[in-house]
Amino acid sequence: MAHKNRTNYLRLTFQWGIMALLFYMVLRWWIDPNYVPDFEAYCPFGGMQALSSYLVNNSLACSMTEHQIFMGVLLLIGVLIFSKLFCSYICPIGTFTEWLGKIGEKFKVRYTISGVADKALRSLKYILLFLTFYFTVGSSELFCKEYDPFFAVFTGFGSDVVLYFALPALIITILGAVFIRQFWCKYLCPLSAISNIFSNAVVFFAVMVIYLILLKLGLQISWLWPAGIIILIAMVLEVTRLKGWLFPVFKIQRKGDACVDCNLCNKACPMGLDVMGVETVEHIDCHLCVDCIKACPVSDTLTINKKKMTWLPATATVVLIVLGLFLARTIELPTINMKWGPEQKLETAAIFSQSGLKNIKCYGSAMSFASRMQRVKGVLGVKAYVRSHTAEIYYDPQVIDPEKIKAAIFTPAKTLFRMPASPTDSVAAAVFWVDKLFDTYDSFYFTQLLKQNKGIYGFSTHFGEPVEATIYFNDSLLTIDEIKNIIEQPEVTYVSRGKSYTVKLKFKVAKTSQKIEHITRNAFIKELFTPFNMVFNEYKKYKPQDLAVYKIYMPQALNAGIRRSLMMLVSHLSTNDHIVRFKTDIVDEKPYAFVYFVKNKVPADSIFSALNKPQLTVHYRNGKTGLVNNPFRFPLKGEVIQPETIERKLVQKQ
Repeated sequence: MAHKNRTNYLRLTFQWGIMALLFYMVLRWWIDPNYVPDFEAYCPFGGMQALSSYLVNNSLACSMTEHQIFMGVLLLIGVLIFSKLFCSYICPIGTFTEWLGKIGEKFKVRYTISGVADKALRSLKYILLFLTFYFTVGSSELFCKEYDPFFAVFTGFGSDVVLYFALPALIITILGAVFIRQFWCKYLCPLSAISNIFSNAVVFFAVMVIYLILLKLGLQISWLWPAGIIILIAMVLEVTRLKGWLFPVFKIQRKGDACVDCNLCNKACPMGLDVMGVETVEHIDCHLCVDCIKACPVSDTLTINKKKMTWLPATATVVLIVLGLFLARTIELPTINMKWGPEQKLETAAIFSQSGLKNIKCYGSAMSFASRMQRVKGVLGVKAYVRSHTAEIYYDPQVIDPEKIKAAIFTPAKTLFRMPASPTDSVAAAVFWVDKLFDTYDSFYFTQLLKQNKGIYGFSTHFGEPVEATIYFNDSLLTIDEIKNIIEQPEVTYVSRGKSYTVKLKFKVAKTSQKIEHITRNAFIKELFTPFNMVFNEYKKYKPQDLAVYKIYMPQALNAGIRRSLMMLVSHLSTNDHIVRFKTDIVDEKPYAFVYFVKNKVPADSIFSALNKPQLTVHYRNGKTGLVNNPFRFPLKGEVIQPETIERKLVQKQ
């Protein structure tokens, strides 16, 4: 009985669906300035790299997520059971190159490589796989982003892409697709290589068992050895056998007595396999796409494990994706898991868990948090979870208790919004005990909330449960109850770098001070202003008499949250080797910046010009240099003074 329809609509639906999703992400990116798409968020190959990096380094970098990891694990399970479903139904590069290949086929310029050339080229993807894992594990960042043609195109060759890697990869992928059947998938794709490794999963598990036994015996063996051995054996097996060993479980099978030798199955196969010439399709390139079954004109000639189950691969793909998403949402892996205490202490360590730490938002901030906790006596280790903003802290209960750990986690804040209008005005101060005001992000949102009311001058916080917040304000404009209502607003909207953000808030005032205290404007400034001071360019090698200071009025020095911007300004000034120090302070109740430089080496006007440049030249830790908009404006020219003059003035002020 002949099939009426030979089109594999299920597979086409998946392919077009993925393309439509990618198009939506790009279109929304152009239209919505607040939307930043993550084109690698669900990449299973990224997940395999992330899992390897996590197992070796015990940490999970920001670019590596549970979604990627579980998609990668389930892809491998899918390879063992169903073959390479991702390659067939999901992979955008596979879909795109397959469609490009039809153009080459139409103009009769596409060729299928066979023989020795085919086998030799297959080794390339294993070499790329090893290099990708080597650099990923070494850096805890996804190395594939640097060359992946898909990532390069859809991010517009963004900052993670290395042009001299990605551009040749893109050109080779496009030209290869047109002139050579599935060139990327067969010869270059590292995901195809790792999928083929699991088609010979017996080798993988055998090597890993031996490796773990050797580690258990006390041998210190780098992960590179088992990885290299597995990849090498898999490469040899593919080149010599071109088929898996036992896996996958489900395979295309052909009834020879029913076959009419029409060759339609061979023509339909995207990988150019000889389906008609075998009883069971065991070729390593088979993706179980079932295009051959759909193309066959004789019913039940081609089946999956002798059963008519053309729906199985698409259904399995959906089930694996849904399961991966479910596991990613229910299981959270720690971004870092660091222990630095003695082994005997760790065996008896207690664990304190603190949630709601919004400042733990990526690998870098988690490492910064761990570094800070490492300085706390009695703390033995930290496990940090970025998604839930939670930290588990290992500690010695004989040295420290949870209350002291909370105090160590807490970061006091001192934030000055504005100055009283008149130097003779006094400032009202009242204490509010506020729940849900704990980490630095809470302080940031608290700042955005309070500074929008012109009657509030600033605040400071001190550890407590609830946190003790002293708010400085104009009591002719606001009462304590009105400030309480401001604090308990359900949300705050603020503008940062030209974008508007709205954040839900949960601040609650547990109690307030019974009376208002009044302090002088000068006392208020001393209480809330935090000076900034940084030396650079070998400052210490100079004697005071070698230096001069450019003193300039800097009204923005009073603003809250400018430390990061000041760091960029310092980076910009440090470009001049003869500028060696930058600091801010209050003199006669006015904010000033002080730029220290080598005498007779830097004209004062050039410092003023550098401070007011529209863009700052910033040097990053990775050695790169970039330009950022200068957030500072210095309205008045400064004056050159001697270092001892300003130091003496500041001492007198104190």
